[in-house]
Amino acid sequence: MQRGFSLIELIVALVIAAIVAAGLMLWMARPIQAVQESHRQAAAIDQAERITARLAAELPEALPNSVRIACGGRCLEFLPVVAYGDYRIETPGDILDFGTLDDRFDILMPMPVVPQIGMHVVINNLNALPSGSVSAYSGDANNNRSSITAGSTAYQLRVSPKQFPGPSPSQKLYVVDTPVSWLCQPAAAGGAMRRHAGYAIQAAQPANVALGDILAGGVTDCQFDLVEPNLVALRLATGGDGTASVTVLSQVSLRHAP
Repeated sequence: MQRGFSLIELIVALVIAAIVAAGLMLWMARPIQAVQESHRQAAAIDQAERITARLAAELPEALPNSVRIACGGRCLEFLPVVAYGDYRIETPGDILDFGTLDDRFDILMPMPVVPQIGMHVVINNLNALPSGSVSAYSGDANNNRSSITAGSTAYQLRVSPKQFPGPSPSQKLYVVDTPVSWLCQPAAAGGAMRRHAGYAIQAAQPANVALGDILAGGVTDCQFDLVEPNLVALRLATGGDGTASVTVLSQVSLRHAP
């Protein structure tokens, strides 16, 4: 004689199955959470590495003494060097005359890049102040930069008539492009690191952290620091969810000397 399950037996079986299922879910939850945490950690590391790698690729080409930091360490600006060389100080050839307005002079060795209109020549840059005669950011008439004009070649520069305030001890000149700013806008839920470029050289450093294109998100904290005139440090925290935050410390050395 066949006998089926009673209602009580069925309920007991369902309860046991539920207990087993709950146990399995608890047992599997930790590995799943660990995998998710690992993915979040990897994403945070990727964000941090993307920022530091880009900065390490750009910043070494900064004009000597052109790095300036503002916004409590969240804004960094510099002038990127496009080309450099030694100006002529003796004839034969067209020398750079520091005693008068000069609008063209020879380069001792050809530049690998022909300077273009919109770039500037800078000589003897000693600081990044908004005024004075030895700062490329200076708005003063006797500053140490002049704009490139038409007709420049790899062997000769043509510039807006300029009496440069003084020679470089190393007889070196730098051709720079428009400024570049790195602007950090951290937030507890994940802010952004931005890059702002293509604007004119100006005495006042840009301090609006909402300017420029977003390089990476998930930024929870950041701090630029000019350790030495040729060494910049960055402390960067990424993550944004409180459980997968990553903090990296990096230093970038400038390639060019004054």
